[in-house]
Amino acid sequence: MKRWAGNLLGAALVLAGFHASAVAQAPEPTATTKAVAEAPADLEPFVDGVVQTAMRAERIAGVGVVVVRDGRVVLLKGYGVADENGRRVDPERTLFRIASISKTFTWIALMQLVEAGKVDLEKPANDYLPAQLRIPDEGFAQPVLVRHLMTHSAGFEDIVAGHLFIPDPALGLPLIDALARHRPHRVRPPGAASVYSNYGTALAGAIVQNVSGQPFEDRIETRILTPLGLQSTTFREPYPLALVQGRGLPSPMSPALAADVSEGFRWSGGAFMKQPFEYVVQFAPAGAGSTTPADMGRYLIALMSGGQGVLRPETVALFARETPLFANAPGVNGVAYGMLQSHSRGGWRGWGHGGDTLRFHSELAIYPDLRLGVFVATNTTTGGKLRDFLPGAIADRIGGANVAATPAPATRKTRPEALHRFAGSYFVDRRAYTSAERAFCLINCTVGVSVADNGELVLENGAGAARLSPLDAVEQNGAIVHRFRNTDTGETVAFVEQDGRITRYLSAGGVNRATRVSLFAAPDGFFAILLLGLLASLAAVISGISRLLAPTQPRARARLVGVLMPATGAAWLIALTFYGLYFQRAAQDEWVVFADWPGEFAIGAWTGAAAAVLTALSALAVAFAWLKANWSVWRRTRIVATLMALIALGVMLNAWNMIGPRL
Repeated sequence: MKRWAGNLLGAALVLAGFHASAVAQAPEPTATTKAVAEAPADLEPFVDGVVQTAMRAERIAGVGVVVVRDGRVVLLKGYGVADENGRRVDPERTLFRIASISKTFTWIALMQLVEAGKVDLEKPANDYLPAQLRIPDEGFAQPVLVRHLMTHSAGFEDIVAGHLFIPDPALGLPLIDALARHRPHRVRPPGAASVYSNYGTALAGAIVQNVSGQPFEDRIETRILTPLGLQSTTFREPYPLALVQGRGLPSPMSPALAADVSEGFRWSGGAFMKQPFEYVVQFAPAGAGSTTPADMGRYLIALMSGGQGVLRPETVALFARETPLFANAPGVNGVAYGMLQSHSRGGWRGWGHGGDTLRFHSELAIYPDLRLGVFVATNTTTGGKLRDFLPGAIADRIGGANVAATPAPATRKTRPEALHRFAGSYFVDRRAYTSAERAFCLINCTVGVSVADNGELVLENGAGAARLSPLDAVEQNGAIVHRFRNTDTGETVAFVEQDGRITRYLSAGGVNRATRVSLFAAPDGFFAILLLGLLASLAAVISGISRLLAPTQPRARARLVGVLMPATGAAWLIALTFYGLYFQRAAQDEWVVFADWPGEFAIGAWTGAAAAVLTALSALAVAFAWLKANWSVWRRTRIVATLMALIALGVMLNAWNMIGPRL
């Protein structure tokens, strides 16, 4: 990160010319290097139009696309550039980082062991994990089953800072060591909810490694990649061979493949800026894969053709089953043996997986009723919208609207006043609960729901706003599930009602939900108290300075208050300053969360701990001096108000895990 920043000026000069040729004009698609089967007449111009429009509007440097139908590749194209020197995206050679699409290979490897009778999905995961990775019960009576890992329902909190992506492979650890060091806590019973977990998938990879007796990367290569002819797909990453011996890491990516890996970009200052490589070697089963669009075409064909010997056809059928292995609510997309369900806007059922690093965004989607498979990958931070849109748009272009599968609108118009019970703030369950990472949810974990005048709900989060139209309500385990249709995507979301109160929001993605929270527990409440605490801290410091300059000095007991209160205010101001410095950097670039954690936040946390102690001492000093101090009513009121605001600040920061050793 520092080396990149130091070379910023030079990079800007190089990219200035690159920007002029690759962005200012519409990027032209590269020619495919392999003959493809005949495509629908309008498919290629349609995809060209969507991709090129998105590249211009969203500032995307490079894109790769492959479309498969009836067991044949019908479109294989690359667009834009793959590095800062203007190397064009070649769909046969350019490797994109596919992040969580890697999980699909992990689930195949696990199901191979199930087919061999070596793993039982209904057995505890601890039966197959090495001793150092056994999952503690942490107060939960039910064990985590292997099936729970596949459906993201094991109940782990989500922690990522400083270890999910790393800037330097020399910081990497072997899979087992990394999982032992960065173990999240269990925060809900297994099987209670599907909440996305990279850690759970990495544990499944550890099961594959432990049961098979092969290193995970070797197992994927010998049992999946080589049999399917995926010669340009790898879970290895480019780093010096010395790290294999020194750190115990798996063998690195071959030089030939490393030369073809696309760089990741960020649009900044009117140009594409090359970004540091995001290493995932320590959690490879969850997201270390790199591949070409051409290889993904072969992979799609294998998945749509019964596995081509890698898995039995009946096992592959489990991935594509219409009834999910687990769903957070009936009628909402769920998880089928690790594969995520989806629907196009036109109602076509899909399955597959998406993948996101900070720079790369990709999607692998299969629409069985259309005999269609789509893979799209982008190499720029802004590529997520195109990734989300293109597969479903291709399905709808080929299949039209699937009228039979499209949910019917509500039979009667819902009055806006009847929807106000759904309005409020919801906090996503995929987050940290026990560590200081909880503080990141002050920025991007809140889902806001309000009511529009036309009888729809408006859902707002960090990704934008969506409108929800009422569908129906069904009962599930004593609760009422109210289903809504996202008018933008066509997919179904839901709200859960328990004991007459709306308690949760269930996302269309099927692997997350959000719990309703009060104002005090939401970021708005936090920032209100933060503002009061900031003003109180400033008041305490200013009051202390004015007392020092006063011609007469107070009595001893009052003098102690006059020392402790300003010191307390100063300590809180220092803590808040360092919190702010870190969050400012993280807001400018999310990479800071992974590459430089905890950074200034640690100073804030420990200064905050000192401030909390000083706050308690100040409270004792005020109580000790209260009766004998010669204070006016106005000063007593100011002292109490200031002290209460500082106490509230400390309580709130502690509730968000921002004080002390929880880094």
